[in-house]
Amino acid sequence: MSQSTLDGVRPASAGPRSLLWRRGGFGLLVLFVAAGVFGFLGDREGVVEGPAADGHHLRLEYAESARPGMDVPFEITVTRPEGLDPEVTLALTGEYLDMFETQGWYPEATEMTRDGEWVYLTFATEGQPVMVIDFDAYIQPNALRARSGELAVVVDGEPVDPLSFRTVLFP
Repeated sequence: MSQSTLDGVRPASAGPRSLLWRRGGFGLLVLFVAAGVFGFLGDREGVVEGPAADGHHLRLEYAESARPGMDVPFEITVTRPEGLDPEVTLALTGEYLDMFETQGWYPEATEMTRDGEWVYLTFATEGQPVMVIDFDAYIQPNALRARSGELAVVVDGEPVDPLSFRTVLFP
């Protein structure tokens, strides 16, 4: 039986394993930092728009990605070249709005109702061709999962041609 202290020691010709792990870890760290520098992580704004029923055009600026506790953009623009009706009703997915702590709608809705799926917001327009609605809100601190939503103009009591959007939340 050998009394050498070198028994069981990996030979130098096999190369150090720890060096490979360090290089791999460093490479992952570089990728993570580069993703942050080039804007692939963190808060991001998105825009969806499209024609809606009755000649209306909808545009929504929203948080495409965000973190809990942060203020987020949520601005709806409704356009109709020949002028909006005296009242316009919008429908928003109620479950999507549940992730927000709100300070309010600007301008305020004249009427707000909710059924099992939609939140209906009615706004007085004064016949203007463009109406901009801002939702002053931030993501609840306990919100942890992504949410999808839809926005539509209500025509004859039904949401028509909804725009779809999604907000991803990072810890």
